[in-house]
Amino acid sequence: MPLILGFLYLFLEVLVSYEVIDVIGVLGFVLEIIVTAFLGFFILVNFRLFLGDALMRVRNRQLSYEAFVGSNIFRILGAILLILPGALTDIIGILMQFSAVGFMIIKPFMKITPSNTSSNQEFRDNQSEIIDVEVIEKDKK
Repeated sequence: MPLILGFLYLFLEVLVSYEVIDVIGVLGFVLEIIVTAFLGFFILVNFRLFLGDALMRVRNRQLSYEAFVGSNIFRILGAILLILPGALTDIIGILMQFSAVGFMIIKPFMKITPSNTSSNQEFRDNQSEIIDVEVIEKDKK
């Protein structure tokens, strides 16, 4: 199975690279590989700044722990893919830099936590007005 996936990846990489070379030319493709490699190194070097910001968001409970781990893993993997040569790896690496793409992939594995929406607030307000009533039936003789 890994061998089939490897050949599928190579086929898609060659196909996408051929189309990119057809559009921007060989020199443009070489420059694209160099620029994305520098971008990948830049992201890896400055990762600690993003990590500090993400830690602050977790501490302030603006970001769940699962989302924090997922976004950091996808950012590192995306930077590594940007360093590797090839058009397909560059496209996937750029997409992995955006948190939305990582969250779409990770969302099925995340726990759903209740949020403070207006419907939840209305439910809590209505819940405080509930009166507990006990009904006692008398037997008729």
